[in-house]
Amino acid sequence: METSEVEKFNIKNFLSTKSAAAIIASTVAVVGVGAMATSSSIASGDKVMLGVRSEGQPIGGLNKIDAEKFFTNVAAQKMHKLTFRYEGEEFIITPEEINLTAQVDKATQEALSYGRGGSMLGNFNDQIKCLLNGRNVQLAAQYDSTLLDEKLNAIAAQINRDPVNAVCRFSGDVIEKIPGVIGKRLNTQELAENLKTPLTTLNLPTGIIDLKPEEIQPFITTEDISEIDSVLGSFSTYYYPGDRGDNIWLAANSISNKIVKPSWTFSFNDTVGERTWDAGYKVAGVIINGRPAEDYGGGVCQVSSTLYNAVLLAGLTPTERTPHFYQSTYVAPGRDATVADGYLDFKFRNDFPHNVYLIAEAYGSTLSVYVLGTKADLGGADIAIEREGSDMSPSIYRVWYSGNDVIRSEFLHTDVYETPKPRQD
Repeated sequence: METSEVEKFNIKNFLSTKSAAAIIASTVAVVGVGAMATSSSIASGDKVMLGVRSEGQPIGGLNKIDAEKFFTNVAAQKMHKLTFRYEGEEFIITPEEINLTAQVDKATQEALSYGRGGSMLGNFNDQIKCLLNGRNVQLAAQYDSTLLDEKLNAIAAQINRDPVNAVCRFSGDVIEKIPGVIGKRLNTQELAENLKTPLTTLNLPTGIIDLKPEEIQPFITTEDISEIDSVLGSFSTYYYPGDRGDNIWLAANSISNKIVKPSWTFSFNDTVGERTWDAGYKVAGVIINGRPAEDYGGGVCQVSSTLYNAVLLAGLTPTERTPHFYQSTYVAPGRDATVADGYLDFKFRNDFPHNVYLIAEAYGSTLSVYVLGTKADLGGADIAIEREGSDMSPSIYRVWYSGNDVIRSEFLHTDVYETPKPRQD
């Protein structure tokens, strides 16, 4: 039986013919003209194009008033107070306190803008894309960053605390250790930056925001003084109250409660600072170019000299020390250490394996310096300062004893003093 012409028809062959292409083009043209006409009609209206969505909901077909209501309702649902918490205490910031405002008008205008404002063909293409791919409108918000900073700073003021150094107290033969306090610092700048996106997109955290302030270790930690168990060395000198005594008290306070860790070098001048009127120092007797004079900070050399002797008896290592032009009245010859702003300094280094801690006290007419540390660092030895030579040219030795036996004798220096010169007025 012969095959009919109908059965011989092949759709692929048909589509490849010029006549078929012409038929399809004509059909598309007719549909396009109709769609473009419809596009022109919609674009001239006041409704949101089909395919536009917001917050996962279709909003196509809404007019301007209804779109504004929609975004206003969204804002009402998404805007709420921010609740922060730290150590059981809560802190609240309301939207009103930072002028948090939803940009309803902007979102409405964006929703209505799709498929409008262009040529007829452009509008038509935009509408087709809306239908096929959709368009999403994000409701944004704005706030006053200055007000937010103020609120966060107010919260930080209730959380922040300065670190407090661990402290050693010495009374009689008892060493009391007071633990240090770890400081807290809330990074409000980082917190404000982290809130920027949630606030401007209205994706506010729904739960409580736990605050995590930074911990700030004190300069002297509890661990730093944990192995201090004895007074390695101490020394006292005496003075008369008055302006000179006030200077001594001020400098003594400056070097007190200081820690010197292994291999650290302690600088008297760096620790005490310049002896000026602004720093609280008064005019009292000093030595300038070998002559008695008066200047701010007179008497401070007695503090450096008292410290020098305590350091020697504690077994620490002096690295910079200068004698006066002539003998001092408050220490034996060869055992003074003069200082001058920016010129002469007294320094020592801690060569022990453990920390040492300085305490200086100036009460009444007595100045005392104590060097606290770990007793084992002295290896059971006792230290004495011994002198050879005359008062005008003494040689100083540090001698380490075990009982009555000399472990070692350490030459320190030989000083040569001048005869005091008359004062020049």
